[in-house]
Order: sequence, then C-alpha cells, then structure tokens
Amino acid sequence: MDTVDFESTGSDFAVVFKAVNLAVAAVAFFSGLSELFSGVAYTFQGIYVAALGLLIGYLEFKVPPQLYSYCSSFFSFLGRGLIYFLIAILNFHGSAIRIISAFIIFVIAIVYIVLEFVQSIQPPENMQGEQGLSTDGLDDVI
Repeated sequence: MDTVDFESTGSDFAVVFKAVNLAVAAVAFFSGLSELFSGVAYTFQGIYVAALGLLIGYLEFKVPPQLYSYCSSFFSFLGRGLIYFLIAILNFHGSAIRIISAFIIFVIAIVYIVLEFVQSIQPPENMQGEQGLSTDGLDDVI
C-alpha cells in the first residue's frame, strides 16, 4: 500500500494542486461568461470573474516574471484562498448551478487558507514565484 509522505517538499501534491487550480479556473471562467448573459447589472462582474479564471488557468502553465511583483497574492496558499473566496462570493447568486459551483470554490478556498498554516505541505513550483520559497532578494515596492 502506497502512503503519502507529508514531510516532502510538496511535489507529491503538485498534480493535485494543478488539477484543482485548473478546475477553479474553468468554473470561474464559465461562471463569468454566464454572468455576461444574465443581465446588464452583472456585466462588469462577469468580465472580472472570467478574467480571474483566465489568469488562474494561465498561471498553471506559465508565470510571467513581473507578475510576482504586482500580484504576489497568487503565489501563496493564503492569497489564492482569498482570491478563490472572492470568486465564490461574486458567484453566489442566480441559478442553482452557479450557487453550487460557488460553494465548491468556497470549500477549496477554505482548504487553501488552511494549507497556508500547514508547514509540512509546500506550494507547488508555479505558486512559489520566480525565486522559489526564498524572499531574501525581494524588495518592498511601495
């Protein structure tokens, strides 16, 4: 019987995190598109949620070097959890499918926020920024 080593650097969970992030990206994108067609009041909200879904999906395949400076919240479990929480709150209205998808994203957000405080699970490579787990070389830009 195979066991999962919780003392590893997180590479065992990289595929799981990628699948979950891509699922959230797809749900956010399609929820945003469905909001575009639900009325004028939700047009900008739909554009915002769809754009967040596209950005989350894009980050699973390529991380632009400057993005860590401007959007560092995408590179930690706490930041991703809060972004997923925002997406869930924005989608928590309308049809039953949108409410169910918002609830699923909300649960994923809670799990990501909890993972920030679990020391034995490290974020995958694409969530560590351009310098990995080290923040020694980063300058604070105000």
